[in-house]
Amino acid sequence: MIINMKKIYLAIPYSGMEEESYKLATRVTAKLMSEDRHNVFSPITHCHPMTKLDGIDMPGDWAFWKEIDLQYIDWADEMIVIIPAGGYNLVLESTGVQAEIDYCGKTGKNVTFMQLTSTDMIQKTVMQPNMEKYGTSR
Repeated sequence: MIINMKKIYLAIPYSGMEEESYKLATRVTAKLMSEDRHNVFSPITHCHPMTKLDGIDMPGDWAFWKEIDLQYIDWADEMIVIIPAGGYNLVLESTGVQAEIDYCGKTGKNVTFMQLTSTDMIQKTVMQPNMEKYGTSR
């Protein structure tokens, strides 16, 4: 019998910190899948390796991934945004993450921010976003 797992879209700032984002997103994805038994799609975990393939010019920017990522947000029950070690300003400055949060606000998806307290501990819910900032209040 198939267990109906919660489907999570995992977002993290990427540009300018690609390798760090990949490692962090992959670690959180593994923890959410193995410990909490969630079905997680992390565009960084799933797609970053494709940007490294020899002989294939796979873009790593938001302009290329936007339509793909928004479809996965539609699939998901909710979105979790990882706040990297550099702080919440990295989230605010990320074009892709801001667009994803905005899309969640427009489509009524819950967004939770996650702060890592160490490489082995995750503080799961830091705050819910103020959706009024993104043009939607709930």
